[in-house]
Amino acid sequence: MKKFCCIVLLTLCVIGLPVRAAAQGYDLPAEISITAAEAYFINLDTGLVVYEKDADTPRSIASLTKLMTALLLMENVEDLENTMITAERSLYVGSIIDPSSSNADIRPGESVSALNMLYAMMLPSANEAAEAVGYYLSGGNMQNFYALMNQRAKDLGCTNTQFASANGLVDQEGGNWSTAHDVALIAQECWKHEIFRTVCGTRMHWMPMTDNSAHNYPQFPEQNPNAAYYIQNTNLMLSPNAGVYRPYIKGVKTGSTFAAGRNFVSAAVNERGESFIGVVLGCPYDPAEDGYAYSFHDTAAIYDWIFSGFSVRPTLDTTTPITEVRVEWSSESDRLQLVPASDLKTILPNDSDDALTTTFDVPEAVYAPVKAGDSVGSVTLTLEGREIGTVELLAAEDIERNTFLFLVGKTGEFLGGTYVKVVIVLTAIFFMGYTIIAVRMERARKAQLRRQKRRASQERFDDFPPQQ
Repeated sequence: MKKFCCIVLLTLCVIGLPVRAAAQGYDLPAEISITAAEAYFINLDTGLVVYEKDADTPRSIASLTKLMTALLLMENVEDLENTMITAERSLYVGSIIDPSSSNADIRPGESVSALNMLYAMMLPSANEAAEAVGYYLSGGNMQNFYALMNQRAKDLGCTNTQFASANGLVDQEGGNWSTAHDVALIAQECWKHEIFRTVCGTRMHWMPMTDNSAHNYPQFPEQNPNAAYYIQNTNLMLSPNAGVYRPYIKGVKTGSTFAAGRNFVSAAVNERGESFIGVVLGCPYDPAEDGYAYSFHDTAAIYDWIFSGFSVRPTLDTTTPITEVRVEWSSESDRLQLVPASDLKTILPNDSDDALTTTFDVPEAVYAPVKAGDSVGSVTLTLEGREIGTVELLAAEDIERNTFLFLVGKTGEFLGGTYVKVVIVLTAIFFMGYTIIAVRMERARKAQLRRQKRRASQERFDDFPPQQ
């Protein structure tokens, strides 16, 4: 990781090891303090949270709302470059026409391509562009657009988010809120779109002049023959001339109002190619002493800490067996090796010696034939009680069945089966009962014979009268 000249970063480069957090992620070391009310930083390579602070408390998110508007635009308009969206005159009311409202100088009635609307929303955070997009996607019914926003948020797994605005000028009291965790989910989905990565990583973009244009933006005809005007990105961490510049920042968006404070969603890729999404919410509205927003300072501090103290490490390899199970009905082998169905990575402190705990969910035995790639259970990895991930386990090789062992085994299973045992027990009971009855009948027969003999003997005796 490159060393920067600023005093803040030099201080961060000598911080100690991070302390394990009780819940998700790690604790910031004592040397680092942030102003954000909420924070959520997740590694995209592993899906693991590195740091979070009160990340599930709903609050106003200001123009971060435009992330959902941008997502719906990208998902519902196939040809962004050639689809034209008109900024309807009826939208220019209330806070939209406030001189302090962030805008891209798109005038009422002006038609702009969907792609330029996306640039307008993401770079200068144009409120009129977000309204125009919402109006276009909902067929002119903004309430329907809010319903689309809320349904998409639900689909993404956002559980503490509600939208009542396309641009974020409505605060929490007005029904528009989210959390650091939920905003990160939305940002991750946006980041999957290549055009989004291109747009939000752009520092300046030329907007075309139209018949309705009456723009106040500086124009440079000698540099731009089409006499377009340019819009600039509010994300100063992209600007090499800014004191908060970090080369690892690739996007995404700022958002601020007096009610929401300063907010910032960032995408970062370090020199090792490890990717992250970070969210800070509720930073002070007023800037720091150097004139830059605290949301930038907080983001820089957290990323610098992560990149200097953590790294992504492989924990499971699809080519390396990690356990084995007993095999029945095969003469080739009595053990079957199992391999992970997919690679698994985790992110750990650079000099952490903590050992991962593996918990296997596999049968005691498998029965041939077995084909390589057959599913044979799963393995779960944990670190100090924190689950890293669960991966399916597959057979590493083919194992053929031995017919003789199969027949012997099946015979044994049959003889040892519950049905056979019941039949044997019932048969034994039958024979025991039969024997008892037979013995009793034999005894009765013999007793009857004895009685008959006694009667016969008595009758013979009675045939001889006594002598006088």
